[in-house]
Amino acid sequence: MSTGDSKEAKMVLIGGIGDGKSSLGNFILKTTKFDVSNSSAPKTQETIGYNGEGDRKNVFVIDTPGVQDSSEMNENQLNQMVDYIKEQTGVQAIVIVLDFNKEVLSDNVKRLLKLICNVFPTEGFWEHVCVVWSKCLYSISENELERQIKIKKEKLLPELKKLIKDTTRDEEDIEFPMYFVDCVPVEGSNNSRSENEIKKLLTWGYYLTPINKKRNTKRIIKYKNIDIETKDITSVEEANNKEVKIKTEHKTREKRTGFDGEITYTEWKTESTDYKTESRPSSSWCVVV
Repeated sequence: MSTGDSKEAKMVLIGGIGDGKSSLGNFILKTTKFDVSNSSAPKTQETIGYNGEGDRKNVFVIDTPGVQDSSEMNENQLNQMVDYIKEQTGVQAIVIVLDFNKEVLSDNVKRLLKLICNVFPTEGFWEHVCVVWSKCLYSISENELERQIKIKKEKLLPELKKLIKDTTRDEEDIEFPMYFVDCVPVEGSNNSRSENEIKKLLTWGYYLTPINKKRNTKRIIKYKNIDIETKDITSVEEANNKEVKIKTEHKTREKRTGFDGEITYTEWKTESTDYKTESRPSSSWCVVV
């Protein structure tokens, strides 16, 4: 399917400050719609989206404020982001934008993904998530790129799979699509590799169902962070003179931290139960004379 087809693609860009979200948005749309900062200060202060032009007029990209791991996420910005996304019917994809020169999925980006998953509890939510590595220079050789792809997959995929387990508890092995893009190439350079990556990204997005098919009433995000706590409870199930049957329950609960600092907990829930049988130690008798 070409990017000029009538089918629309709508996607949300999330990521850290300076990771290249706004530049990626402009590169996808083939026009300058988003302001780009040349400093470490965030340029995007509110969530906003635009359509592209020409063969990208059917592509709608939503840019969000960048998050910084050393600071708290802004509650007003988060609520404005959620409201804006919910107003745009047909959003299909969540694009995590990461700097190619870094290999860390920050805690605040993880929290943001959890919040979006909570607000849009669509079936198969994580199948709507992909990763774009920005600042992947056009001059990098194919061999070096292949090496970096392997390294980044080995480091990032376990973190994403843990997010799945922490949110939807889906055990499905999802292979997150990854794309490698030079959003701001040197003028006159051959950046066809990045352009082809964007075409692959859009083709992937076209075939996704919307994450917000049903437009719900305004929903305020209550929690800044949700952590999963675990504990094991062991008890004796059966016992006789020779053996002891031991039962171990593996339990989880959510620790929810609100924006006001209040911490609440859900009830403990049994996720799985294990049994094992152990032999009783033989009794020994001694006679004291």
